[in-house]
Amino acid sequence: MNKPNLQICEVMESKLSEIILKINQTHDAFEADKLHTELRILDYLFYQVCKDQQKNWEKSLRYQT
Repeated sequence: MNKPNLQICEVMESKLSEIILKINQTHDAFEADKLHTELRILDYLFYQVCKDQQKNWEKSLRYQT
């Protein structure tokens, strides 16, 4: 990668949020369907790439409560 300090999970999560916002703002079913497809793909990739980080976050949240 050109930017080793870049946190890929944070970038992916941000993109997921952007797509959800676009879906909520669209009134066109065809456009929403395309966005849902993109969202599902990104969600799958996010899970595959970031599942270890998610497990660590969950553990840290359990210990904080």
